[in-house]
Amino acid sequence: MIAQQSVRQKDIATWALCKLNVSMPYILDFEAHDNVYLFDCDCDRNNIQRISPNSELMVKIREIEKARNLKIYAVTHDYMPYVGEMYSFLCISPYQADWDSMVNLTAIKHHARVYAYVYNVYSPECSESGFVVLRITGGKLVRVG
Repeated sequence: MIAQQSVRQKDIATWALCKLNVSMPYILDFEAHDNVYLFDCDCDRNNIQRISPNSELMVKIREIEKARNLKIYAVTHDYMPYVGEMYSFLCISPYQADWDSMVNLTAIKHHARVYAYVYNVYSPECSESGFVVLRITGGKLVRVG
């Protein structure tokens, strides 16, 4: 049952990447190899890179997935004034009833509201699950709220 549910979570995660209009090579890599990409939102540039299977970030992804029974399909990294450095682990809930609300395109053009586990690097005790707002530009995801 749990294995079947995780397969369904992955299917919903693939759907979420498509709905977010992420570049097709990233979607196909996630679908075929379970590779997750980091959308690093730097003030000067927007870097996208596959997260290495042996990296600390991938260890964190697997830790969160196991502890919370989530399926993480992308990660944004950003710095927010007064809050600090954060990673938003875009994820799919284990509960099928939640799936319809996981990704919602907003009334604002090229924006979406998605479910995420937000990890605060400087204050891990302030990390929490909830919705974040992303700007979608050219297949890239940038957290804006």
